[in-house]
Amino acid sequence: MCAFIVLLHIDDFEAGIEEKILERGKRYFSDDLVIDLWSETPNQFCAVVDGSIPYDVAIHLDEAGMIIHHECDCPYNWGEYCKHEVAALLVIRNHLKQGTKIKKHGQKQGLRSRLSAREKDDLIYLLCDLAAEYNLWDEIVCYLDDIDDED
Repeated sequence: MCAFIVLLHIDDFEAGIEEKILERGKRYFSDDLVIDLWSETPNQFCAVVDGSIPYDVAIHLDEAGMIIHHECDCPYNWGEYCKHEVAALLVIRNHLKQGTKIKKHGQKQGLRSRLSAREKDDLIYLLCDLAAEYNLWDEIVCYLDDIDDED
């Protein structure tokens, strides 16, 4: 059995994306949920797309604009592309078509400024999620107790 990999072009990748995922990705794009974008090289892009938590997306284009690599750290695995990748591709395409600059690696927004831009409920959710995933409940409770003792 032979497997074929179908490469999509940045200008018309929508034709190769499942309709439901495409619509969700377009909604993320129109809602400005691509909260950070930078380039590693002229054809390699990294993005942070806000979802239930922020997800990291990597996109690599060849010189002709073909998508030769894409990945997202979200748990979606029911298709080739996820909505976060679609949103990132739409933002990248807009930048490329408009000729606007994408910041270079190393100009990435710092963690503190990204966290300070978030809503309190989002931060609570993120902290609880990370505490559960990495078994940090006791450390966080002790840290908060120490802060309360200082007040």
